[in-house]
Amino acid sequence: MSGCFDMTVMRKIVPPQLAIGLGLIAISAVLAVGAWRFPPEMGFVILAAYVYPYGLAIFVGVVGLLLSYHACTGGFRELADHDDESEKALPGGKPGAAWVTAGLVGVAVLINLIGFVLAAGLLFACSARGFGSCHPLRDLAIGIALTLPIYWLFNAGLGVSLPHLFNAWI
Repeated sequence: MSGCFDMTVMRKIVPPQLAIGLGLIAISAVLAVGAWRFPPEMGFVILAAYVYPYGLAIFVGVVGLLLSYHACTGGFRELADHDDESEKALPGGKPGAAWVTAGLVGVAVLINLIGFVLAAGLLFACSARGFGSCHPLRDLAIGIALTLPIYWLFNAGLGVSLPHLFNAWI
């Protein structure tokens, strides 16, 4: 037997990576305590105010546990060493940061003009471009597809009023 299930090889603990995992577990605990402190009668439409923080706490806790497990069994998998071509692994640098910044500024300026969904879709497309994507229409469509459920979840699920889905002139 070899690979992941070979228990004869002693794997070392990687302390900085373990600190990341334990930090996420601590953040998860803080989120859970905060959710526990929400009063149940907050007046939200469908779900109580503590549902989303509990969900996020569970997700962050599971990710923290998985990262801690990886750190204790030899380190994060598929993590490039600095002596190879790791600088080329993520394109971007200053142009990538400029695209992401332009997306954030665009959302701040355009959210009341074009609506929440289109502004967030534009942010997604700009961020994807910043990370090297060359398919702006596909990225915009993916951004809109990801934003629609979030919009409906906040409006219907929590009763939180976000800027209009699409503004009237569209």
